[in-house]
Amino acid sequence: MILGREKARLKKNIHHVSWLRIYALKLSSGIYIITGGAIKLTATMQEREHTLNELAKMEKVRQFLLDEHIIDDESFIEYLKEL
Repeated sequence: MILGREKARLKKNIHHVSWLRIYALKLSSGIYIITGGAIKLTATMQEREHTLNELAKMEKVRQFLLDEHIIDDESFIEYLKEL
């Protein structure tokens, strides 16, 4: 799903719990735009202000990309060429 919400994981079987979360939007398979990061202290993003801020930032970037018709890696590269 382009510019969708899904979880990306490096490995299927992680033997330890990481509290670090990197938030990003997926442009295409293996291509992401990183929007931020946070230390995860709760089960959901909605439970803490710092993760709510990251969620809002991610949505702001997502809306910007859609407004600029950036929906995949090719349209992102074309946008960068126009700058």
